[in-house]
Amino acid sequence: MSSTLTSTFRRQARGSADLVVKNAKLLLESGIAHGGIGVVNGKIVIIARDEHLPEAGTVIDAEGNILMPGLIDAHAHIHDPNRLEHETFTTGSKAAVAGGVTTFVDMPLTNQVDTIKAVEEKISQGEEMSVADFTFYAGMMNSENHVAIPLLAERGVAAFKAFTCKPFQTNNGVIVKCLSEVSEIGGHLTIHAEDQGVLDEFASEMDDNWDAPISHSLARPNIAEQLAIHQCINIAEKTGGHLHIAHVTTREGIQEVERGRLHGVMVTTEVCPHHLVFYRDDMNRLGPKSKMNPPLRTKEDRAALWSALLRGAIDIVVSDHAPCPIEMKEAGSEDIREAWSGVDGIQMILRVLMSEGINKARLSYSRLLRICSRNPARLFGLYPKKGVLRIGADADFVVIDQNKEERITADMMESKCGWTLYEGLTMKGAPVMTFIRGVQVFDKGIVTVRPGLGRFQAMGTGDRQTGD
Repeated sequence: MSSTLTSTFRRQARGSADLVVKNAKLLLESGIAHGGIGVVNGKIVIIARDEHLPEAGTVIDAEGNILMPGLIDAHAHIHDPNRLEHETFTTGSKAAVAGGVTTFVDMPLTNQVDTIKAVEEKISQGEEMSVADFTFYAGMMNSENHVAIPLLAERGVAAFKAFTCKPFQTNNGVIVKCLSEVSEIGGHLTIHAEDQGVLDEFASEMDDNWDAPISHSLARPNIAEQLAIHQCINIAEKTGGHLHIAHVTTREGIQEVERGRLHGVMVTTEVCPHHLVFYRDDMNRLGPKSKMNPPLRTKEDRAALWSALLRGAIDIVVSDHAPCPIEMKEAGSEDIREAWSGVDGIQMILRVLMSEGINKARLSYSRLLRICSRNPARLFGLYPKKGVLRIGADADFVVIDQNKEERITADMMESKCGWTLYEGLTMKGAPVMTFIRGVQVFDKGIVTVRPGLGRFQAMGTGDRQTGD
């Protein structure tokens, strides 16, 4: 045990703490317990019933609400130097903590992150600008940069992104080499899985009658996802590498993942809140704001996603947060093909899962803990420092009012772009307080700290299984 931790636990043993949060329903790996936590030097030092908690400089009453580990958003496009008009570390991290997210994994958007220099630059920018803790994906992987995988992993970036389709399409040979490399270092390769041949063929059939928003979904059929996932799983089986499927959207895609697991393939997957709330027939009503890749699917697909989430076939929930200036959406008002593909979401993950999941009996609290906190922490080598309420873990947590109703508006969004796909929806269940390393960063609708609190979190390597 480090000297700092030893000092921390000795201080707690003398009966004092920096922060105590009491009168909470604690969401632990073993279940829900009534009590509170004590924090010293940013670490959890005690989890106990209220009468056994120490004195503290700050004592907060959770008022009987749920207290769970902070969310880890494992797929968010937050800070691209080429697209700072979309989002920055400051605005994106404020949206994160307003949604109960205490750590996010920044995904490349258009700018390559595939060298140590690029990683160091992002770390410096993030630690100056971010409110929340963060780490990175490297990518986009191609025939020139896959050799950098071991070096990047040594620097704490052990997750890599590749595409089977445009605009960053790579070939199967690169995927083979990437999965072979990650099988050696203990990281994982995430694939945006849509078959480009299918997309090309369906796009070629589009004419002037295919300009309505729903046509974007019709032009990217389910089979494009299924074929790409099937092929990538075959490669993962041969290489032994950990394959992660980004933003699964279809019944067929889920079936391919489950078949792969039955054959012993190390494959995990994720789902986004917008695919859990909206479906294809909403697109003409929602307009160009509803354009994203992969697109919204059918009601049947949406139901399959909820079912897979509950039974453990889907490992984590991520935002794929990628909004843009509203003008880039409005460019598709007359022709959906002209609109930017991407939506907001980092502030909405917890709200969606509480409102549409917990409060509609589609989800249990045990699954909520796993898909939002524990599983992403394990998948990215951050566990048990992050993703769990445990002695010695970082004091990253969120207090949730299960019964709080909110009407979602653009005004409540912290994102730089100032709009939301969820405009006008009423949701039940919301974060009311967020803490990072024992510092309160969000309180009843207000971000309470200045940029610069966030710290880069190096990914560990080794066992990345989620255990679900």
